[in-house]
Amino acid sequence: MLITTFKRALHLICFLLLIVNLNDSHGQTFMGQDLKTINVDEMSDEEILRYMKQAESSGYTEQQMEAIARQQGVSESQIAKLRRRVEQLRLQMSQQGTESQTGQNLTSGRQGSLQTGSDIFGKDPYEIPEEDLTEEQKKIFGYDLFQRENLNFAPNLNIPTPEDYTLGAGDIIVVDLWGATQIYNRLEVSPEGTIRPDNLSPIYVNGLSIKDAEKKIIDRLSQIYNGLKGENPSIFYQISLGNVRTVNVSVVGEVNQPGNYSLSSLSTVFTSLYAAGGPNEQGTFRNIQLVRDGKLKATIDLYDFLINGFQDNNLRIKSGDVVIVRPFESRVELEGEVKRPGYYEVLDGETFEQLLAYAGGFTNTAYKALVTARRNGLKEREVIDVNASEFNEFEPKDGDIFQITPILDRYRNRVQIDGAVYREGEYELTPGLTLRKLIEKADGLRGDVFMNRATIYRMNEDFSQDVIPIDLGQLMNGTIEDVLLVREDIVSISSIYSLREEYIVQISGEVLEGGVYPFFRRMTVQDLIILAGGLTEGASGAMVEISRRNTSPSLNTMAEIITVQVDKSLSLSAEDRNIMLQPFDQIYIRKTPGYTIQQQVTVEGEVIAPGTYSISRKDERISDILKRAQGLTTYAYPEGAILVRKTEFSSSKTNDQISQEYLQQLRSKLLSDESALKNISQTRLIERLNKIQNKIAPNNEADVVGSRVRKENILDIQEQDSLIRDIEIKEEEPTVLDLVKILDAPGSKYDYIVKEGDVISIPPKLETVRIAGEVISPLNVRYDEDYDFKNYINDAGGFTAVAKKGRSYVQYPNGRSKQTRRFLFFKFYPKVEPGSTIFVSRRPDREPVNFQAIIAAAGSVATLALVVDRLSN
Repeated sequence: MLITTFKRALHLICFLLLIVNLNDSHGQTFMGQDLKTINVDEMSDEEILRYMKQAESSGYTEQQMEAIARQQGVSESQIAKLRRRVEQLRLQMSQQGTESQTGQNLTSGRQGSLQTGSDIFGKDPYEIPEEDLTEEQKKIFGYDLFQRENLNFAPNLNIPTPEDYTLGAGDIIVVDLWGATQIYNRLEVSPEGTIRPDNLSPIYVNGLSIKDAEKKIIDRLSQIYNGLKGENPSIFYQISLGNVRTVNVSVVGEVNQPGNYSLSSLSTVFTSLYAAGGPNEQGTFRNIQLVRDGKLKATIDLYDFLINGFQDNNLRIKSGDVVIVRPFESRVELEGEVKRPGYYEVLDGETFEQLLAYAGGFTNTAYKALVTARRNGLKEREVIDVNASEFNEFEPKDGDIFQITPILDRYRNRVQIDGAVYREGEYELTPGLTLRKLIEKADGLRGDVFMNRATIYRMNEDFSQDVIPIDLGQLMNGTIEDVLLVREDIVSISSIYSLREEYIVQISGEVLEGGVYPFFRRMTVQDLIILAGGLTEGASGAMVEISRRNTSPSLNTMAEIITVQVDKSLSLSAEDRNIMLQPFDQIYIRKTPGYTIQQQVTVEGEVIAPGTYSISRKDERISDILKRAQGLTTYAYPEGAILVRKTEFSSSKTNDQISQEYLQQLRSKLLSDESALKNISQTRLIERLNKIQNKIAPNNEADVVGSRVRKENILDIQEQDSLIRDIEIKEEEPTVLDLVKILDAPGSKYDYIVKEGDVISIPPKLETVRIAGEVISPLNVRYDEDYDFKNYINDAGGFTAVAKKGRSYVQYPNGRSKQTRRFLFFKFYPKVEPGSTIFVSRRPDREPVNFQAIIAAAGSVATLALVVDRLSN
């Protein structure tokens, strides 16, 4: 009692703090309203909770808060109502363990919302994730009903108190009076079944419904509050259920977790079954019993809920109730073409028709005329055929297995037609349907039909097949008798094109889009060139060849060659215009003799006019290019000139690829032009360039194959010769160039003929010599005319201990190298010139002397000598 008084005082303090906070924040208003006109019943729980937190932070005394509340004009009735609302919110927040719950509607006075988990069952319910169910469990109809988290049958505590709810010890009854008298009491039903309002004797309410208890309580309260009754009562009331009591129920038998459970008094039989995990594999779903006070209270058939959603016998439980799940008595299995195959319980007197309804009925492919049942007899199993007419009479027995088979994968009245008709496919075999009528159903024959023959493939009763040939032309003109079709006939009408090789023509050479094209009758060379995008700039119209398949009986002839002439306007002569292409013709457009795209060489370094130069003749030489470059400067060092030339491994581009690059550069330039003013010619040019974007012309270079073969030969040699296997092959390599002799004797053997991509590099005068390799201090030193090879080696600190002096050599700036020569005991070192590099080789590592190997070899020789001596004697 002391605790209850303390709580009420605390709630009152919080409420008054709320009023003080409102006074400080809003003066005479609350949420924009005058405090005198505030109706607590219209305030939401969110508003009250928000201002409760603000009021708790204030430091006023209780007397100060009461004085301020009255000063603001708050009536005593409103203070009482708000006190009750605050108390309800406090209790709910304490029960849920949080102060952030703001969205519950608690005007009924009962605490809590839809409960789950241990709040309902007193302990965590038995749950098996659906994916963990065994295959046997999944087949039992309804087994997963009590295994789902989102279907737990938890009672909803936020509903009006059911009128048939029976009160018992532990229930809290809320008595709320307002009007002439303001009273709010929460009265708990005692273990003796009574409640005791203030100033009244105990009222016995145990076993009464909430409606009967309300009448009894108001009758007693009216003894001291006269305004409760009469035609014009001055006191109004509401009797509701506060916190519900907890009841203890036992769930036994064939359940997954039998035991005792503490549940809300609003819980039902389904709630207790969910807490116990529902029936197990042996448990019944059709005969669950609720025992109360030692007597059978109700029998629950879960199929009523699973099939129809009925919960007629899902009674509210009471303390001491026992829910019994007995083993099933009769279970059968449905296999095959039903919507819900699995195990089903059947009761005495139920028929196969009812069982089929439990399974959702047949699928759309089920054979419904007959169902096969396998039944366990006394000594052996037996098979029973159940006709459709017996479905509402046949009673399944425990252990029966019903097999529902699909209909046959065949057609009773189907014929098919394919080939040269407008509508291929399947058609109904109507009485008297003939081949000609079927063709009419298929919208007739196409123009490409092969009239000499049609074929009917017919299946006999023994599943063998016959072929029936038909002369289609005679059938259609009525010369021969029409053919009567039978079930599963397949009519095949060929096209003239399906009976021969597909006709094509091919064009290659100097056209923009060479390749294979379909053959058209009356097609000429001109037509095919237009299909191929026209001629290239280098095409020779006078060198057009047509290669035609040989049809001559001569064994020596391989192809017929026809030559025609086409000018740049793609016009043919009068004679050539009559030459029509035939299927499989190959047309070759040759290149104009001597036609080639410009090829360039590059001259860099100490020449008067360095840059890129186009090769003007096929025999143009280095001296000719240097002459066009206006010769060397006074600072040139011709002894160090070098020629860089592409190898067979260079990824050089063909003439056509270069042309493509030029066109794409033009396209990019036109597209990057930000000017919005483009004439029609420029617009059309961009459109044409867009069409040829990323289109690579065929490789027509005459030396492509030869270059590829040379490259493959080098690779083969490299692979076979282990000495050069690790040598890197480059796309460009330096070539020794003796520019002094070239300038002295232009056109001599030293004067190379230039090739596309050549780079002639002429350095300025060089003043250093580089020493590298096995010397003490590799470095660059100044060139001195008085120095020889040894002097430069001495400048580098001399040879190292592992130097191979006799293999030293000098590499000159033009790429030429000279090695140290040896005669008897004398070494002749090469001359050093400006820009040279001196390389000192390393002596190869020697293997240490292996005396054991020497002894073994000597022993082998001695043994061999002994054998030879014995054989000779």
